[in-house]
Amino acid sequence: MQYDLMSIISKRRNKLISDILVKCNVMEAAGTGFEKIAQEYKDAGNTHRPFIYSKSDHFTLVLPDLTYEGGISESSLPVLEYIPIENGSIYDNKNLSFCYYSPRKSSQIATFLGITDSSYLRSRILNNLVEQSYLLSEKINGTTYFKTNPATTILK
Repeated sequence: MQYDLMSIISKRRNKLISDILVKCNVMEAAGTGFEKIAQEYKDAGNTHRPFIYSKSDHFTLVLPDLTYEGGISESSLPVLEYIPIENGSIYDNKNLSFCYYSPRKSSQIATFLGITDSSYLRSRILNNLVEQSYLLSEKINGTTYFKTNPATTILK
């Protein structure tokens, strides 16, 4: 599962190693890393926003190269195959590709699709995909994130 960097609570995962690194002056005080990263990326757009991909046994911090103009772009989106979606929309394919690697908020999806974050988007497009199991939805800190269900799509 992928999370927005600022939605993660900053905490030391191995106190002993962290304490040693602080004493050796190779690491700063606890809890400052994510904030510093967020500060460095504050002016970067959605194509350069850092995120964390997390599984039960590890996590990966993705920091897009700010010197690379393209960032994480649409061209890096996967091509998917799936059974036609009942009452689908013209946005379904782009939406499923956009949400395949990373869970996204409706506002991020709307920006990517070039439409407004509206009740139409949520009820007609997103909820339709959730009801048919093409998208999985999860609420994190009061915000709903949507991720493509890999069980209903095939990566080409």
